[in-house]
Amino acid sequence: MSTEHCQNLVTLANKHNVVLVPYGGGTNVSQALMLPQNEKRMIVSVDMTRMNAIKWVDKENNVACVQAGIFGADLERDLKQYGVISGHEPDSMEFSTLGGWISTRASGMKKNTYGNIDDIVQNITLVTSQGVY
Repeated sequence: MSTEHCQNLVTLANKHNVVLVPYGGGTNVSQALMLPQNEKRMIVSVDMTRMNAIKWVDKENNVACVQAGIFGADLERDLKQYGVISGHEPDSMEFSTLGGWISTRASGMKKNTYGNIDDIVQNITLVTSQGVY
């Protein structure tokens, strides 16, 4: 899966007046799946877990490009191959995704050393019905 796949899905949802709700690990900490009962449009839950790749790691600068659907335990396992860690370790790590951490501004057990997720993340690509940011 790619950003372009997301853009295509959002474009189709706009065309057909469909509400999209991203779904990652399903911990539902923010209760994002509690949707308004009075919503008349079709609602589609989009499984983000196929966007689970580490695209690249720059060990020299301590930077990596990672897709939003990767589970925390998988992220750490895969980063270990490069000799680095994310520095973020929420209690729900094995059940939650990077995208969920970012969207909820999650905190982790190592926050005193590495900061919260919004201190760790340098940049994101956000696909919305208004465009890509």
